[in-house]
Amino acid sequence: MLLAGVPAPGEDGAGVAVRGRLPILLMLFALVPSGCAKPEAVASAEAACDVATARVTAQRGLPISHVAVCEGISEGAGPPGYYVMALRAHCREEMCGSTLMGWFAVKKATGEVFDWDVAEWKVGQAVAGGG
Repeated sequence: MLLAGVPAPGEDGAGVAVRGRLPILLMLFALVPSGCAKPEAVASAEAACDVATARVTAQRGLPISHVAVCEGISEGAGPPGYYVMALRAHCREEMCGSTLMGWFAVKKATGEVFDWDVAEWKVGQAVAGGG
């Protein structure tokens, strides 16, 4: 330090060279989780509904409570390795038409959530928000 309270070039104000801390800071940033969820197997249709509900509502900026019902199809009716379900919202009107939020497929091995193409009866694109 040159003057009291005024850091010298290359110092951070506490008299410690910033260059000496850079490798430590980089190492700490490398240890911080990136925010990407690690793939986790889904062991039941109920767990798949929870995963799909969380992912879809997060993607759409809705609270989880927005989903009223998760209707799964029988395991044998969908493709091997996936749980397939429809998510339906609460009816907030006196009279409602469809409350369908969409059809989704959850991969059993990883918990990834995909749109389910009902017309083609196949897995569609991944739902944004990680997996």
